[in-house]
Amino acid sequence: MNEKVTIAIEKREMASGKAGKKLRKIGYIPGAINRKGQDSVSVKIKTDELMKNISKYGRNYLFTLDLGGNESYAAMIKEMQHSPIKGEVLNVVFQEVSVTEPIKLNLNIKIVGKEALDLKKLHPVQQMDKIHVTGLPQDIPDFIEIDVTDLNLNDKICVGDVKFPKGIESEIEADKIVLVINETKLDDSSAEDESDDKTTEAVSEEN
Repeated sequence: MNEKVTIAIEKREMASGKAGKKLRKIGYIPGAINRKGQDSVSVKIKTDELMKNISKYGRNYLFTLDLGGNESYAAMIKEMQHSPIKGEVLNVVFQEVSVTEPIKLNLNIKIVGKEALDLKKLHPVQQMDKIHVTGLPQDIPDFIEIDVTDLNLNDKICVGDVKFPKGIESEIEADKIVLVINETKLDDSSAEDESDDKTTEAVSEEN
């Protein structure tokens, strides 16, 4: 089970766009906590504290949101809105969850070992960018890792071959292809350059 990580939050009374802009100027991110069958709670979180914890634990981590020591919520980040120009976080939405009830999430796939494939002039071609998984909130990882170090041409990884962390399962069919290994081909421009080089060498020899 993941260690308990607490993030301090504060109640937010005004939920207008102008109020959110003012909060961001003084170092806060406006947010909300969605609760099943109940009204959502408008909150604000210190920007540096939120970003520090996301950087360390990832977006899929189960955080404890502490509201001034009076209330607390076990919650995960459901959505973050970013500015299209500056990329700054405009707001964050948490989802309250139960530590005893499994949840479903689409997790990103992280491929490791590409350097070994490069030496063989091979590369992985993904058929899936995400894998739909089920597990308790505290067991959900930030991504699913797939190691391609020892793979060769035409090898493939199916869902059934993926090593999921303890407590994590996928309902996707086991024979569903996640990625295949293809040969790395030179692009047309590289091929033309190589052809030009050979032609130049031939002319030089004749001279």
